[in-house]
Order: sequence, then structure tokens, then C-alpha cells
Amino acid sequence: MNRAQKVAWLFVITISLAVVSSLAAFAILYIKVGIPKAFAGFALLGIAGFGGFGPIVFPKDKGKITCDERDTFIDRQAAIAGFATAFLVVGLACMLPFFILGPQATVAVWWLPNIFGAAGLATFFVHSVVILVLYGRGGGNGEK
Repeated sequence: MNRAQKVAWLFVITISLAVVSSLAAFAILYIKVGIPKAFAGFALLGIAGFGGFGPIVFPKDKGKITCDERDTFIDRQAAIAGFATAFLVVGLACMLPFFILGPQATVAVWWLPNIFGAAGLATFFVHSVVILVLYGRGGGNGEK
């Protein structure tokens, strides 16, 4: 397993853990204290930030060649998929209120950082999943 795969696994695990734990906290807080205070459960999405330590935790691969054309292709495809996902998330976040609430409705500004964060989490998650899928489930160093 190469460095890119290890970092991708760390992102997938931390983002999945963050989303599941924050949804569970939201559900528990909703039952205990009601809807306004239940949104505090989404603070657990900060767990996903630990995925950012992946490049620090996993050192660069030793050897003359650490990256070839296949690795570059996989990284490019994963980046395209991640940015397409961010575009989709932001597009849905902008257009769904328009179609549901109508063109005369207003949206509070405090939603903007939430949309930005959701698009970021989706981007990193999809980027990591695409890396893992494109490398496949092969043996040593990502080869099939």
C-alpha cells in the first residue's frame, strides 16, 4: 500500500467517523434538549480534521521514483471527482432552497460556512474513495 492509499484510508475513516458520530450526537441531543440545541452535535464533525495529519503521519516513500504516470493519472481523476462533488454540493445547497422556498425567500448568512464545510468534507471524502477504487484491491504497493 503506497502513501496515497494510506492517506486516503485515513481520510475515509476520519470523515466517516465524524459524520456518524455527529449524526448520533444530533439524534441524542434532539431527544434530550430539543432542536435548537441539538445542532451542537455537529461539532463532532471536527473529528474529520484529523485526516489532515495523514501527510505528516505517513512519511514519503523511499526510493528514486515515488510517483509514476499511473499515480499522476489516479490523483488527477480523484481531484476531478472531488471538485465535481463540491460543485454538486454547492449547487444543490443553492438551488434546493430556491425551488422549495421560492424566489422571494431569504437564506441566513450563517448557512454559508456550513455549505462550505459540507462541500469540503464531500470533496476530501470522494477524492479519497476514488483513489482507493482506482488503485484497486491489489497486492503490494497498489499493484493488481
